[in-house]
Amino acid sequence: MKRVAISLLLIAVTVSAEDADDGRAQAIDEYLEIIVTGNRIDPDMPEVQLKDVGTRNVFGPKKIRETGARDVNDLVLNIPGLSSRPYNGGEAAAPSISTRGLPDDGLTEYVNIMIDGVPASPLPYGWTALSFLPVTPDRIFGIDWVRGAFGVRYSPNTVGGILNVITPPIPNKPTAIARVTVGNKGYFSTMIGGGGRVGDFAASAQYVNRSGDGYRENGGFEQQDGNAKFLWDVNEQSWLAASFSYMSDAHKAPGGLTLTQFDQDRYANARPENEFTGNRWVLDVVYHTDVGEADWWEAYAYLSRTYRHLRAQRPHFGQPATVSDWQDHSWFYALGGRGRKVIGDHTIFAGIRYHQEWIPSWTLSSEPFPGGAGTPTQDAEFNTYTLSAHIDDTWAITEKLTLVLGLRLEWIPETNGSDAVGGWDFSDEFFAALPGVGINYAFNRYVAVFGNYYEGFRAPQVWGYAYTTDASPLAFEMGDVAEAGVRLINFKNLSGAITVWRTNYDDFGVFYSGFYENLGRILAYGTDFELEWRIPGVEGLSVLGSCTLQDSQLKSGPNAGNQTPYAWQAKAAWRLRYERDGWRASIGGNYVGDSFSDDANTETENADGTLGVNPSRVLWDAQVGKNWKLGANGHLDVAIGATNLFDHDWYVHSRGGFFGGGKVSGAPLQGYVSAQFLFNW
Repeated sequence: MKRVAISLLLIAVTVSAEDADDGRAQAIDEYLEIIVTGNRIDPDMPEVQLKDVGTRNVFGPKKIRETGARDVNDLVLNIPGLSSRPYNGGEAAAPSISTRGLPDDGLTEYVNIMIDGVPASPLPYGWTALSFLPVTPDRIFGIDWVRGAFGVRYSPNTVGGILNVITPPIPNKPTAIARVTVGNKGYFSTMIGGGGRVGDFAASAQYVNRSGDGYRENGGFEQQDGNAKFLWDVNEQSWLAASFSYMSDAHKAPGGLTLTQFDQDRYANARPENEFTGNRWVLDVVYHTDVGEADWWEAYAYLSRTYRHLRAQRPHFGQPATVSDWQDHSWFYALGGRGRKVIGDHTIFAGIRYHQEWIPSWTLSSEPFPGGAGTPTQDAEFNTYTLSAHIDDTWAITEKLTLVLGLRLEWIPETNGSDAVGGWDFSDEFFAALPGVGINYAFNRYVAVFGNYYEGFRAPQVWGYAYTTDASPLAFEMGDVAEAGVRLINFKNLSGAITVWRTNYDDFGVFYSGFYENLGRILAYGTDFELEWRIPGVEGLSVLGSCTLQDSQLKSGPNAGNQTPYAWQAKAAWRLRYERDGWRASIGGNYVGDSFSDDANTETENADGTLGVNPSRVLWDAQVGKNWKLGANGHLDVAIGATNLFDHDWYVHSRGGFFGGGKVSGAPLQGYVSAQFLFNW
């Protein structure tokens, strides 16, 4: 109650104003461009363009708030074509995303996730899995979810798409904000912040503190998330922007349960020694110069450091005999330049980037349970050097016909690693030319058809070199995607799209059995349906929904012909919303179809709970809120809601990871109440 009182006091004395945006505002750029730090002072969210040559979904602040998502897993389930699942019991920290026939092989490994245009992974080219997503849901302003030929601008891990998390912009006028959210299961979150512009300078800062007991026994978490942004208008043509973020995360990771344990208590924790602590800071700097009316260039740099400390009992099942202790520091930085040049009907976008990432020390030790001195089992280091360049030409052939041709070159002259304890070392290199081509024909201002083809890759995970054999070598995982669709925008209050796609992915690598295995090639076909309808005659009432149908199979390897693990065959999301006179109400839900937990497509559950069918599930959420105007410049916004509204019992079979697999329950009903004061001058 003391923390509640303190937070309510902060709300009472800290007020702010926030620009409402439902994702339909004026587009930032005529053609696709991922938002980065420097692009944003009170920005509109990017808009899905009729002439885009690829699939795109944009979630603005309203759409994010109305989901009531207390963690990123809940939020992801509302986005077309994306799903997420429980993995190790620390689901408040990171999503496990599956999309377009690719598996959610543990904490998101086949989607390029960025935060304000900067990679979110600890090592983008060598450790894509997110032990924790380094931004809290409280600081997510918008999400831009992109697939298509423009993917040549971004790399690696783009076969599954590019998901850019957009954080709150610098306000264009002095503002302050405070928000508190209280929920069941001990959930408590506060956010304070503010900023504005004075002359040629603008700045903002935000801080979030959130914690909870989790829905598993001894499954608590605590996160702190801070950010500061700065912008200087150097002159009428140029600006300099910088952003610094720091996040710390601590959570329990109960892992999965055996069938017996699950039947006794689906929310039990059989591995109380399991825990994760870590933090990440990142600095991003951009210098931008306009050249004429349409051309510009910019130089950029970013630096990231991630620290992780994991402790897990061994063996995973039964009485623990030892505790495995893991610590690592992961670093990466990039120096690059990019720009745009318009020449007649051609819009040329190009860039070059040098990227280096390294782990100076990754140590593993084994400690006797319940206590005692540890024995070192690993002391490894890794380095990866990359140079990439890209160019794409958006050619307006006619007023209705647009063609995009692009190419990305990726060169990794060396990736290497060694282990002083294990006595192993490796060195590898890689080069690829990755094309992207897209076309769009707009019949009128409402309807267009589009199609594209693009290629991408995922580098081997650096830690996997220590856990493979000559019979199952690591490989750079190559993939390509083709899609074609019809897009409808603002025709008689209707917007939507139908897209058919194919994913072809080679050398699918997993770490299920204690060493890195290549399970072969994935081939997936699917169709996405999306629709949003602002219902005429009823002001403020709208409905939106999406559905993805897919078939994903292993086409080579030991179980060729079987379904891809954790690749569902159907996924849907829907929402009915009403907003008028400051009141709003929303009810929505999502469906995720069943899937297998292994490449052998085992149907019968095993005793450890790691194998079996992951059954389908339907989850609902609802929210009611009211916004009151306070004087000329202030607002008070209050909302009450719940996720998993009908408390549906659901679960998946998790294959393992550092914390161990088993049968893992999904989140039960989680309710919340939030209050936010906003004010500007």
